[in-house]
Amino acid sequence: MTESEPQQPKLALIIGVAALFGGLWLLLNAQGVGVPPFKKLWPVLFLLAGAASLADYLFLSRHPRAVGWVVAWTGFGVLGLALTYDYTNMRRILDWLPSFPTIIGLAVGTTWLAGGRKSSNLPIAAAVLVGLGLMGFAARFDVLKAILPSVQVIWAILFLGAGGYLVWRTVAQSRK
Repeated sequence: MTESEPQQPKLALIIGVAALFGGLWLLLNAQGVGVPPFKKLWPVLFLLAGAASLADYLFLSRHPRAVGWVVAWTGFGVLGLALTYDYTNMRRILDWLPSFPTIIGLAVGTTWLAGGRKSSNLPIAAAVLVGLGLMGFAARFDVLKAILPSVQVIWAILFLGAGGYLVWRTVAQSRK
């Protein structure tokens, strides 16, 4: 089995689920059923892609990357719904922009966990991305400023965590 084979079923699932959703929406709309306009439903495509990635992981490929895609697609779907239904304002980009590194960091961390915690780079990347996202949110919202530590403390935690992990990994590998 080549590296690209586990990716094929997922892509087919995502496209198939999107086609089913689009076809159902078109059919219901043509029959006069009061479906919301597509401009309000587009984020559901991301959520469906997350469901297709979950089905890929559970029933087809069992590839850890599929679990990371579940988190990424679902995160971007929720963000899209929040923007579409005005839970956050599209024009206030700094309020929602930190969602991107946070979602990607959570997806990378989930991939690492699903893969049996074998890679040494993924948890560091995940921690840095989530840390950057949290710093971005903390800088914008007073509620988070009160709850989260300062930027300096977050960076200190990231450096301590990354350094401790690298030292632990190096010592553990030298004992093998």
